[in-house]
Amino acid sequence: MTGPELLVQRFVDQELSAEERVTLLVRLGHDEALRHRLIELEELLLDVDRLPRPAVPDGFVARVMERTASPATPVWTRLIEALWAPRALQWNLASAIAVACVALLLVSVLVRRGSSPRSASPPPDAVAVSAPVAPATPVLVRLVVVQPGARTVQAAGDFNGWNPTRTPLEQVSSGAWTVTIPLEPGRYEYMFVIDGRQWIADPFAVEHNDDGFGARNAVLEVRPLAGAAL
Repeated sequence: MTGPELLVQRFVDQELSAEERVTLLVRLGHDEALRHRLIELEELLLDVDRLPRPAVPDGFVARVMERTASPATPVWTRLIEALWAPRALQWNLASAIAVACVALLLVSVLVRRGSSPRSASPPPDAVAVSAPVAPATPVLVRLVVVQPGARTVQAAGDFNGWNPTRTPLEQVSSGAWTVTIPLEPGRYEYMFVIDGRQWIADPFAVEHNDDGFGARNAVLEVRPLAGAAL
């Protein structure tokens, strides 16, 4: 922003000196576009002044200052800082002897604890028994596909050894086929088999994966139930 535009902006901000105000008035007398610009800015300032001002609730400033103030340092933190603060120590023979005695006392205590029966290692023939792992809770998964002209629809995938005869679908309405199967949490690839010969991927699947033979398998990710033990 330079020249007349800068003068207009400084006029609105009430930053012009007496000489600059005279210069601006001379320019306004010769430049109609500059006059319109100044009028628009003045009208904008009037509109801003007419905007409602939100009322600040009582105690707002005090609450802000209280939340932004640094929390007081806990007593135990100050105690640890005091213990670990560096200090200049003056050593003499008596101090060295006292420190050596304390060190010997600590070593003797540690040796006694190490030789106590509670810290003894288990006998060689002891067998560690781990807690049994609870099996994952199966999740009921419903597969749905729309095949109006099909006579039979089956599902084949990782969950049934890719044997479509083990998971037949049932026609529940005109063209809609469905089956509900219990599956443990994990990822499964599968396809639908139409009339025993046409293999198609589930069009409703969120994810698909290449099967390595030019086709794509549907991917089903079964998540564990909320709160179920794994």
